[in-house]
Amino acid sequence: MVKKSSKKSILIITLGVLLLSSCGPSNSLNSGAADSESSSITSQATSETTTETSSSPSSESTSESNHYPMPAEYAIYYSSLGKSPTISQLQSVVQKHTKISYDSAAGAMKKTDRDWALSPNPSDANPYMRLIYASYNFSTTTATKFSTYPDGWDKEHIWAKSHGGFYTSDLSGCDLHHLRASDKPNNNNHRNSRNFDEVASGSVGKDAKNGNSGIYAGSSTSGQYEPLPQDKGDVARACFYMATVYPSYCTLVNSLPDSKNNTLGRLSTLLQWHELDPVDEFEMNRNNIIYEDYQDNRNPFIDHPEWVNSIFA
Repeated sequence: MVKKSSKKSILIITLGVLLLSSCGPSNSLNSGAADSESSSITSQATSETTTETSSSPSSESTSESNHYPMPAEYAIYYSSLGKSPTISQLQSVVQKHTKISYDSAAGAMKKTDRDWALSPNPSDANPYMRLIYASYNFSTTTATKFSTYPDGWDKEHIWAKSHGGFYTSDLSGCDLHHLRASDKPNNNNHRNSRNFDEVASGSVGKDAKNGNSGIYAGSSTSGQYEPLPQDKGDVARACFYMATVYPSYCTLVNSLPDSKNNTLGRLSTLLQWHELDPVDEFEMNRNNIIYEDYQDNRNPFIDHPEWVNSIFA
């Protein structure tokens, strides 16, 4: 016969075992939940970090952030290209375009080369112009009106015809991406057909309003012309475009060639000017208008300044 005290001891021991048994699984579950929760938080943090890193903007060149950005809606134009296309891949996109006549180019410039800050009304038939090689832009008291063509301003081939072996009737001779509304004295006299380069010692060009506008030296075909700082990048990117779209007529070289062999210099200087005078809103807007309203193609070196070094440097 078992005594009451022994039964009581057995009962206590049994209850203790049951309690310990019930605590074990419970602690194991809590530990698993904690591990699962910790793992979930770590995974979420890693995911957020990865997402944040992948969505951060990246720069393709050290100067890209200084350039006015291409509007996002035009990215589709380059959708067939990778991040660093070769020149032949780029040509497959930009070479095909609509031709406008040389005679109609001046009328197109009423839109492409107008100063939209001074003449914001699209219906303005006589807007202020933003002329290349001119010191008198940007102010209504000095800027030239469209109606002064062709005496006050004229059309300038950034890539001189004599250095490209083409005529105004050719596709390359009437391409708006290198035809610019220009100050007339600089166009006809000071720049003429000179190469682009820094001029250490030369003559100061005078524009139509007697302002200092560029420096020139040497002969009219093999000499040097250095435009105003505000025009240097525009000139460079127009030359890069021509060398890409018309390789049979336009080759950039690191010398100062005469008007032979379809070459133009100086490449190393143009590369520097591209960096020193970044793409601005006017240049990007001009690129957009030429694409949408006239030629159906774009200057890729305005849209993607980083491609200049990968192709020409």
